[in-house]
Amino acid sequence: MNNLVKLLIVASLATSVFGGGGFVAYRLFFQGPDRFGIGNQPVVTPTPDPGIVMYDQAKQQMTSGDRSESEKMLLALIQSFPDSVRANEARKLLGDLNISEFFSPAPGPDRTEYTVMRGDSIAKIATKTKAPAELIFKANGLDSLTIQPGRRLIVPKGQFTLVIDTKRKDVTLMNNGFFFRWYQPLEVKLPPKFARGQFKMREKIAWSGGVRVAFGEKKYLGSSRWIVINDSGITLYSETNPQTPNIEKPGTGVLLSAADMEELFALVVKETPVIVK
Repeated sequence: MNNLVKLLIVASLATSVFGGGGFVAYRLFFQGPDRFGIGNQPVVTPTPDPGIVMYDQAKQQMTSGDRSESEKMLLALIQSFPDSVRANEARKLLGDLNISEFFSPAPGPDRTEYTVMRGDSIAKIATKTKAPAELIFKANGLDSLTIQPGRRLIVPKGQFTLVIDTKRKDVTLMNNGFFFRWYQPLEVKLPPKFARGQFKMREKIAWSGGVRVAFGEKKYLGSSRWIVINDSGITLYSETNPQTPNIEKPGTGVLLSAADMEELFALVVKETPVIVK
């Protein structure tokens, strides 16, 4: 329809309805599609979320066997689009890949091999290697504290920093300054006043029946774990049996699942750097 024909239609409508139809016809034929919704309100176009496409691509790469490229894509997603609707899924998946690699029995730069000697115990090996006893136990899939001489144990090591994001309400573990693992709390209850900044982990505690227990004691398995950050009231904790708790939960803190807390408890040591932001 050329402009001359459009103009004739506008003139005809204007004559028949005293100009009102002419205005409508003008907007229809000359002004283009109306970008206003009901009540002359602007129509909001949703902002595209690149993280959705990146996450799908990462999963496709994983399915095709290209783990390295998948990891790069997931890391790029959480760094460039931390608020994407797929960001937490990316954090979880990348963390799963990292922890699987960390506990792998294959040789690697972050793993050393230790041959058990006569008279050794997990605690003694932990002292020799400066690795948490819980980490050695978990990394080697042990179900008993009894170890035989000659057995080869994998001792993974990391340079960890714990990041507690009070705005996003999550916990991230960094290794050598890079993303390593992400934990979604079950509950976050922050004190009215707390200090943000850099700290060092003050204490790791295992509770059973209201009493502190140490690694190697019978009651250690199934104990509830606490990681005390500082005196401002931020404590990471878990409860293995909510029906009959091992200890009354702290008034404020970050509650993790028992499985997440058991893993985190094994990875970090006292004096681990902590960032509260």
